[in-house]
Amino acid sequence: MLRILVTYTADDAKKIKAFYETVDKAKIVATTRREEGCLRYDYYFSADRDNEILLVEEWESKDAQQLHMTKLHMARLATAKEKHGVTSKLTILE
Repeated sequence: MLRILVTYTADDAKKIKAFYETVDKAKIVATTRREEGCLRYDYYFSADRDNEILLVEEWESKDAQQLHMTKLHMARLATAKEKHGVTSKLTILE
């Protein structure tokens, strides 16, 4: 199993919320959850930092996660990050 934490950060709360609304509207979460090998894909808003979201991902394998990264909805996620000025930090927990 592969576990990944992705911390998304924006300049302010308004931008991070707009980013998540774009992600939600594009159905990126729902689409990802239906992918073969996806065990968990959940976003959490920070209780302490209003400009931050944590994404917790769990995949059956590294191959399943790497295939996920080639999907069209991941290109849409990258576009949403750019549009809203969001940066991300990835932590892999193997």
